[in-house]
Amino acid sequence: MDKRAAAGLEGALGAPAQLAVVCLVNIFLTGRLSSAVPALDGPAFPTAACSGKLEQHTERRGVIYSPAWPLNYPPGTNCSWYIQGDRGDMITISFRNFDVEESHQCSLDWLLLGPAAPPRQEAFRLCGSAIPPAFISARDHVWIFFHSDASSSGQAQGFRLSYIRGKLGQESCQADEFRCDNGKCLPGPWQCNTVDECGDGSDEGNCSAPASEPPGSLCPGGTFPCSGARSTRCLPVERRCDGLQDCGDGSDEAGCPDLACGRRLGSFYGSFASPDLFGAARGPSDLHCTWLVDTQESRRVLLQLELRLGYDDYVQVYEGLGERGDRLLQTLSYRSNHRPVSLEAAQGRLTVAYHARARSAGHGFNATYQVKGYCLPWEQPCGSSSDGDAGSTGDQGCFSEPQRCDGWWHCASGRDEQGCPACPPDQYPCEGGSGLCYAPADRCNNQKSCPDGADEKNCFSCQPGTFHCGTNLCIFETWRCDGQEDCQDGSDEHGCLAAVPRKVITAALIGSLVCGLLLVIALGCAFKLYSLRTQEYRAFETQMTRLEAEFVRREAPPSYGQLIAQGLIPPVEDFPVYSASQWHPSPPELGVVVRMEPGRGDAGSHPR
Repeated sequence: MDKRAAAGLEGALGAPAQLAVVCLVNIFLTGRLSSAVPALDGPAFPTAACSGKLEQHTERRGVIYSPAWPLNYPPGTNCSWYIQGDRGDMITISFRNFDVEESHQCSLDWLLLGPAAPPRQEAFRLCGSAIPPAFISARDHVWIFFHSDASSSGQAQGFRLSYIRGKLGQESCQADEFRCDNGKCLPGPWQCNTVDECGDGSDEGNCSAPASEPPGSLCPGGTFPCSGARSTRCLPVERRCDGLQDCGDGSDEAGCPDLACGRRLGSFYGSFASPDLFGAARGPSDLHCTWLVDTQESRRVLLQLELRLGYDDYVQVYEGLGERGDRLLQTLSYRSNHRPVSLEAAQGRLTVAYHARARSAGHGFNATYQVKGYCLPWEQPCGSSSDGDAGSTGDQGCFSEPQRCDGWWHCASGRDEQGCPACPPDQYPCEGGSGLCYAPADRCNNQKSCPDGADEKNCFSCQPGTFHCGTNLCIFETWRCDGQEDCQDGSDEHGCLAAVPRKVITAALIGSLVCGLLLVIALGCAFKLYSLRTQEYRAFETQMTRLEAEFVRREAPPSYGQLIAQGLIPPVEDFPVYSASQWHPSPPELGVVVRMEPGRGDAGSHPR
């Protein structure tokens, strides 16, 4: 991050921005840049997934999504992203999906973006299930923060957004883009999508009404339309499945679920609902209903719920038959309203208990169940691949005919989108109707080829050279047992031998090299100091100092034997006397001692 980007971030958020900058530095010191991001000049657009650290993005186009997408995001999560453009760039963000648990003033779970262009405020929070309007930056950078509280229900799916950066006043755009009246270039699918991403409304001008607009969009909230071909009548939801035909074709009473207050269900699939699902306000008494689902199968059973609970109402789902606290799967409250909830129970048995307060404003729930691996009569099985594509085996999902070729993956392997006109027969389409395709060899190889990373989701097997995580993701085989958790569940570090991690070995080698270098530097400094000290001493040496040294220096006095030999002192009896010519000291190592006895020397030397 350059100084310009850091200053902009600090000015926008103050202390949080400084913390984000510290996190970015931490990435370069301790993290590993993902090699799974494709080259910028390749056919794919970079994607981003929350990693617990600040992620910086400088790509022209990309996709950012909440952790665990498309599954529900976990509670107690903090994520941050930073998009940096070139000088003069404007960054435009368009939301594809948005489902963040709603709370008062978005105080629990929220998504924060900034800085925004006028007339918006500098930064604003988002939560709820409504798709937010397009976000247009005020500067050449955007920071994004996502937070989920520890008390979050864990039943919200999160968000997925696409971004593009560029300057205004461009003369031409890429082949898959269109040009706004203000000269901004945007992706082709953003045109005529009922969202103003240009900022001047030119992307939504001269657009016809969507051909696939559902009939329900013609009716206001709290009502439903009659399904007759010529009918535009809207009725209150209370008149749905009330036993009276209000629509001319009787569509308001068609396909109504079982509204009994609890019963035992034994088929391998079915549906049921609370008795107040289509009713008015509840009466003066509480409501407690229990449904026992026994599919007579040993396989897991899948339960899907649509909740309309009141403030004090709740639904409890148990594994097995009976309300046993040790088998409680989940307790659902009004916080899970307006979004589908999916639960699984083992051995094909589960219990659903519904508790509603008197005079509650809620309308209970609607539920469907089926044995996992079996499809409902109006659905088609996803099946297993016959061509051996990685990541496509073990798919037990189902999809309906309207979900076929609708641009979204309803099968884990994307089988419901295979063979559609958007891609060649031997390729898979990316999600979201982007028009991009990828080959089977590009699936589950830890190299994202789709803007949203759809080719790396739901991998039941991986390509050669990669490791299969417990979360059905693939990482490089070289990341296995390297001392760092790369899988979200840490499965790449399970079952590893008690060996020293490569990081420790690398650190030890680097440490030894540094120590050796420091030792060489220390020795060099010592010799240099000695040389300087010697030169300093010689620099102060003069003729007077040399004479003084000669004067102080004197020879050692002669030995006692030499004094006797020279006649300076009288000899002592039996003391060996040596003349100067006879003094030939032998080498010490031979141990030879020359002894002159008195009277055997020169006759003239010692007269008797």
